[in-house]
Amino acid sequence: MSSVYRFHGSARDADGAAPFLLRKRKAKRSHEFYYLAADELTITDANGTRPIEEFQNLSCYSAVTLTRREADLIALANPGMCPPTALEDMHPWLPRRSFVPASKIGYRSLTHIRAKYGRHLISASAYCDLAWNTVCNAMRRKTSLDKRFQMAWHLPIQDVFVLEERRVDRSVIAIDVNAMYSACMQHDIPHPAAVFKIEFGRDYLVGEKLAAGLYRCQLSSSRTEFIQRHNPFTTFFCGRRLRASLHEIIEVDLNEFEVVYFAQHFVRIHILDAVIANKVVSHPLSRESKRAFSRRKNYRTQGNKPFADREKYLATLLSSCGNRPSITTKKFIDRFSVMAYLSDAHGISPPADEPEAATYMWISRSKRIALAETSAGICVVSPSQDDRSTCFMLAQRIVAHGRIHLLKLMEWVLALNSDTDICYVNIDSVHFSVPTAKLDSILELLRAEASEEMGAFKIESVTAHGLWLEPGRYWLYSNNVEKFRNRSIGDGAQPFQDRSFHVATRQIDDLHIPIKASVRMDKSMSHVRTLHQDNDGFVRQRLVERNSASSFSETLDLLESSRRSDTALRLEAFQNLKHRIDNQACSAASEQA
Repeated sequence: MSSVYRFHGSARDADGAAPFLLRKRKAKRSHEFYYLAADELTITDANGTRPIEEFQNLSCYSAVTLTRREADLIALANPGMCPPTALEDMHPWLPRRSFVPASKIGYRSLTHIRAKYGRHLISASAYCDLAWNTVCNAMRRKTSLDKRFQMAWHLPIQDVFVLEERRVDRSVIAIDVNAMYSACMQHDIPHPAAVFKIEFGRDYLVGEKLAAGLYRCQLSSSRTEFIQRHNPFTTFFCGRRLRASLHEIIEVDLNEFEVVYFAQHFVRIHILDAVIANKVVSHPLSRESKRAFSRRKNYRTQGNKPFADREKYLATLLSSCGNRPSITTKKFIDRFSVMAYLSDAHGISPPADEPEAATYMWISRSKRIALAETSAGICVVSPSQDDRSTCFMLAQRIVAHGRIHLLKLMEWVLALNSDTDICYVNIDSVHFSVPTAKLDSILELLRAEASEEMGAFKIESVTAHGLWLEPGRYWLYSNNVEKFRNRSIGDGAQPFQDRSFHVATRQIDDLHIPIKASVRMDKSMSHVRTLHQDNDGFVRQRLVERNSASSFSETLDLLESSRRSDTALRLEAFQNLKHRIDNQACSAASEQA
């Protein structure tokens, strides 16, 4: 059986379901930021310009620069000091400003940004606290069974099916859903205080009406080509997400609307038990998300891109404001006790053949769970699942609605033409290729359904070709690159940048140690996908698959093979595209000359 959970499997459900009060987050005292600009030799603030080393005499722990490059320069010149924060990191919606190698000019630019946008610069945490307090006013209570939503399948759909579309008789279309998560917030949710657990132990009957909630299901025998080619289920392996095999039973927690959807694609859905509520309510932030979308449309109509981007950014924060648990620390005397706790509380139960060293290695890299061994025992730092200042149900159901919305959109796209190929999907976007001879008729069908409304899709681009390396890394191009993303490296201006530099800080007591680091594409690419060539030479991508019979060493061998060979082929395709585009640009320049 393949398990689809946050980790290896389900955690122990809460013993009781008595409602308890949610706790509001207290408004934190706003920081008085100290604004300054920097170049390689100097810093400039309201008191004038001085050598960059003078930063250590300022004694300020809330310094802010405009760009990340300035913060890095100050950190490197003042080792041991707490480095500044970059305004472009705190507020990514602000208009992009390039680093200026003159601190006086940089400070004028910073002053201009503050004057124009200062009263709109609310921190992400403060905004989420305000939104969470609205949730508390609307719902007031939840039960401990909310933990089950935190351990359930929680990821959006992010996948790549094709390496590169270069066939001369094909075209690539990219479509995006408008405000996907805001649209998903318009659906009703089970009232968190009315949730209770029931036993099912029977098959789901197609057409049966289910109460709102989360159902522990076992899915057997896929029966549609769509689900076989675009299997969305992933299983956890050694810190990675791999494809869950459709050749065996899949166990997964599904919301009621997901059960109805997947019943079309599987012969049998057996429901073990469920956490449901007989009372449903509107999402507490649904109205605010609608207002944010209306403001965003209005700003776009006015041509005010920064404020439109701000509303988009804040809408993203709204969808996740209930998913910020506090941290709890527990101490254990040995590793056996640690693993028993992790299994019970978080569903972390590594396969029997996974070496202990490998388990502790991926846990040490986990964002949410950390281990620290001392002479007195082992400390486990992990999210508190009974935190009164969270409601995991809210974010889990939003993401789940997003998955179903995207799957339905993929099915609709495939129905447009029998020769449609889906190349790439990521949260709220779908890229697909179609025969160029059919392009006009397909675009006509798309335009008839596209709109600017929340939850509807819009056509982002139409190009001759596309290259997709992995989720978050793609290039859509004809004669030039027309749309691209290169996560962690690309800056929005240089489509073929293959590395970036930054300064990381390691804190030891009160000392902040700057470390100059680089992110290279060849080192930062995932190797969980393998490449497969069709009979006609067309290269497709497939997530490494794992089932209950897969051994640790076999899976590791597949991942290592992908790292050595397939990652190299992806990078080769990237370099070839760069070479072709550069040559075309040189040829065009020669013709103009």
